[in-house]
Amino acid sequence: MKDSYLSREELVKFIATLPTRRLAAGAVIRNEHGELLLVQPNYKDGWILPGGTVEAGEAPKPGCFREVEEELGLRLAPGRLLLVFHGLARGVWGDSTYYMYDAGVIAKNTPVTLQTEELITYEWVAPEQLQEYVNPGFAERLHDCLRALRTGEVVEMSSDERP
Repeated sequence: MKDSYLSREELVKFIATLPTRRLAAGAVIRNEHGELLLVQPNYKDGWILPGGTVEAGEAPKPGCFREVEEELGLRLAPGRLLLVFHGLARGVWGDSTYYMYDAGVIAKNTPVTLQTEELITYEWVAPEQLQEYVNPGFAERLHDCLRALRTGEVVEMSSDERP
């Protein structure tokens, strides 16, 4: 009895026609004053959460916290998923999915060791100042993460729903 309706060669050809999606993950790190840790990468303009691209064969959560340790020298306990954002047809990036995880609260004076190959600097940013650092859509997603921390919900949205 045949296990599949397609031969292996046909299956490989079919899979090659499927869309690809990039995965990334960010860590929502807070301090005792409720500020969020943002980093400034050297490979693009603006500010982002610590974290980064999920590598092939890696799940988003361990990928996120691996990146935090590599980029900042912080070994943090992986927290729960707060938000999933589906970026649809985002220019050169194509389709992507961005996972945002709770990375807990650390003291503002916790030593941070920046990975200078990727990051320029970091700052603690109060929620009411987020729009001074990130675009309005990303600021809204960060505020959604803060709400999710209070309510226990997991937020899911896409770029065609919000800015």
